Amino acid sequence: MTYSAVGPSPDVRTQWPYSPRFANVNGWCMHYIDEGEGDPVVLLHGNPTWGFLYRDVIGPLVKSGRRVIVPNMVGFGCPKSPHANRLTLSTAIPPI
Repeated sequence: MTYSAVGPSPDVRTQWPYSPRFANVNGWCMHYIDEGEGDPVVLLHGNPTWGFLYRDVIGPLVKSGRRVIVPNMVGFGCPKSPHANRLTLSTAIPPI
């Protein structure tokens, strides 16, 4: 499956230089980043934020030898789902 998304604005992109990845989870497109190598650290955001919240800790964790995985709950971050109005917390949380 191919996903198309509008990327973050240029000012956000300078603070969020990570390669976007996408997974099809329960029929929804979920955005995440997966950076570095080593023991994994998974950073989960709350509602109503997205992984951008962790922009200042991802780099130092990667430099310390960790693999950093930051999934965005479906409908949060980028891309915005065209069906986001059908999302509830009970449908957004299980894919994590």
